[in-house]
Amino acid sequence: MERLADIMKKKGISQAELHRISGVSQSQIYDIIRGVKSPTLRTLNKISAALEVSIYELIGEKPKRKKTG
Repeated sequence: MERLADIMKKKGISQAELHRISGVSQSQIYDIIRGVKSPTLRTLNKISAALEVSIYELIGEKPKRKKTG
C-alpha cells in the first residue's frame, strides 16, 4: 500500500512510531506497506486514526456519494 508509506513519510512517522500510536504490529505494518498482506477494516481504522487521515485518503480513493432519487 504505497499511500501508507507516502503518508508516513510526509508526516515523518516511522514504522516503529506508527506501531506505538496505532497498536498495529510493526511486522503487520511492514507487510501492508509491501503489499504482502491486505489490512482489515479494523486495522485501517487504527492506522488512519493514528495518522489523522481518513480511510479514503489512506487507500487513495474518494468517498462515494449516495444517489438520491
